[in-house]
Amino acid sequence: MIDIIEVKTTKQQHEFVDFPIKLYKDCSYYVPDFKILELSIFKNCNPDEKSVFYLAKQNGITVGRVGAIIHNLYNEKTDQKRVRFTRFDCINSFEVAQALLTKVENWAKENNMNCVHGPMGFNDLERIGIQISDFNKEGNLVTQYNFPYYKKLLEKCGYTQEAVFSETKIFSADGFKLKLDNDNFKNVKTKSANYLIKKYKSQVFDLINECYIPVYGAVPITPKFKEKLINMFRFLINLDFISVIVDNSDKVVGLGLAIPGIAKELNQSKGKLVSMQAFKLAKAFKKPNYAEILFVCVKPEYKNMGIEDLIASKLIVGFRKNKIKRVNTTPMLYNETTERNLNKFEHIKHKKRVAYTKLLD
Repeated sequence: MIDIIEVKTTKQQHEFVDFPIKLYKDCSYYVPDFKILELSIFKNCNPDEKSVFYLAKQNGITVGRVGAIIHNLYNEKTDQKRVRFTRFDCINSFEVAQALLTKVENWAKENNMNCVHGPMGFNDLERIGIQISDFNKEGNLVTQYNFPYYKKLLEKCGYTQEAVFSETKIFSADGFKLKLDNDNFKNVKTKSANYLIKKYKSQVFDLINECYIPVYGAVPITPKFKEKLINMFRFLINLDFISVIVDNSDKVVGLGLAIPGIAKELNQSKGKLVSMQAFKLAKAFKKPNYAEILFVCVKPEYKNMGIEDLIASKLIVGFRKNKIKRVNTTPMLYNETTERNLNKFEHIKHKKRVAYTKLLD
């Protein structure tokens, strides 16, 4: 018998966060989230969101977990009544998966929603989709690794594919002509991350909102969440891995942001920042073997005006300075512009991911 328990106590919260670490304890491809950040989801007080989290127990042993989110801003944007399922993990058991997802579906109905989709989180910076290919490739901090059986379980539970993403691995930019500025636009030059954040943070978040709102699953980054994001990710900012493009009026028109690749070290630390492995994590921040690209965005009215190349040039200079040989992207929905920009570099697409949906009776 499968028992589904709502997460309420501090002990249950830790059990929820720790479950995938135990599930993937022998898997070198899995990359955990930072535990301290994951625990913060239970203190979510955003009035635009409502959430609930569940554990699945079998004979007293935790065998699965799932969360559910109603994001009012997203539903208003799309004029839909959707619930996102999030942080879905379980053993290879249809009964466990069905019990967890049925609980989410019933919660959705109780809140007058008529569709469940996911997996995806509270915002665009959280992991999206189920991995359905290339299970023997290194994981990323910004993507969720899962066992191959997840796809079968979700589809057996009545979920169908709604959006397909792919990650890209970029190997070489040897033939790319570097150009950091032109007559109309330039990369901001500074030696202080604090200066960059203080002066441009408002414009940068406005740009991200403008560029990503049309993207599947995207929601606006609210003013309160902006400050939270800055505090959460400030320690990941490396000036070599960021490009802020401004016009002659000092208006932000483009952004490129990458972070040091720390997947292996994060796996070893089990998501904890305080442990013996944390020393290796700190070392990886300073001397990473690879990088992960989080954002590349250009104001819509300035696309195809060379800004993309200015961003790429700044990042390439930083990557070469840090002797980085490869760069991984976040999952992307590819379009003509994306393809054109990627074709300037030696690259491969891999690790397909799928977001699923299910209409409720």
